[in-house]
Amino acid sequence: MSVDDRVARLRAAAGEAGLGAVLVTSPPSIFYLTGLDAEPFERLYAVAVTARGGALIVPALDREGAERAPTSLEVVDYSAASDGFPELAGVLDGVRALGVEQEHLSLARARRLQDAGAELHDAQALVMGLRERKDADELAAIRHACTVVVDAMERMFSGLRVGDVEREVNARIAFELASAGATESHPLILFGPNASRPHDAPGDRTLAPGDVVCADVSARIGGYWADLTRCATVGPPTDWAQRAWVVVRDAQAAAIEAARVGATAQDIDAAQRSIVEAASDLGACLHGAGHAVGAEIHEPPFLVPGRDAPLAPGHVLTIEPGLYAEGVGGIRLEDDVAVTDGDPLLLSDMPLELREVRVDQP
Repeated sequence: MSVDDRVARLRAAAGEAGLGAVLVTSPPSIFYLTGLDAEPFERLYAVAVTARGGALIVPALDREGAERAPTSLEVVDYSAASDGFPELAGVLDGVRALGVEQEHLSLARARRLQDAGAELHDAQALVMGLRERKDADELAAIRHACTVVVDAMERMFSGLRVGDVEREVNARIAFELASAGATESHPLILFGPNASRPHDAPGDRTLAPGDVVCADVSARIGGYWADLTRCATVGPPTDWAQRAWVVVRDAQAAAIEAARVGATAQDIDAAQRSIVEAASDLGACLHGAGHAVGAEIHEPPFLVPGRDAPLAPGHVLTIEPGLYAEGVGGIRLEDDVAVTDGDPLLLSDMPLELREVRVDQP
């Protein structure tokens, strides 16, 4: 599906919702609709989709890049002396009912639009409803990103040695991912007790015999994210590590099997949670089953209790149950899974195994 097709779908959805126009300001949504990778900083970037047309509004310094984007929308630029709002007003041309991404648009900018006579309506769900269901090109992009991440993780695991420094291992894989074309990456490779804190910051801990390694690596390549997690032990696994890994493996398998059309987000979480929470002697269940992934690393639907959004073909989910024992470590397994009209589809091919780092490797 081309970006112009996506704009046409948004225009039709806006009309059905009674909106005169939709203003998109988040960089992932701008990318989705135009193919432009925007880095707004303090400047206004926007896509305005109106009933009969629309435009991509950018600072003049980025006009050349915007004109290279694969969109047929008119490119409207503004000079450094402008903040872009006069130019945006020209595109909107007096539209009253204006849909906006309320989770992105700042209060100050919302007030500017209201002062100009616009009645703001939340179009967050409308825009995300389009973005959530990936087309064939998007699925291919996520699959390619998974391939790059898997290659980097395989080299990382093969190169791990006792004495490696946590933050240096993370820095090395971030460099590898950038060299392979990643525009962003978030490696989170944690050693030993640090791995019991899923979002801990990599530090100065050195890899030691008996450690669990929890390696969560994500990267954005070609505009789309891959997000994968695998674990290893330094030397043979302890009884705790082996038992925890089996529990998490079984929980992930159950959640993946549940990722089918018509199931809800909380159904996926419940499938893994019933298994992980039954092993409370091994550790705690600290988070949901995962989240959707695409042009953003975290997108709805979020696989947590209380979310009753039904799954549909084209949803791409990270399935990532985990068990965490304070002072000991954490085990998490994560794959990117596409919901289809049939069976769930794994988008990566990384072996599902508990790795072992040999302590006697030079």
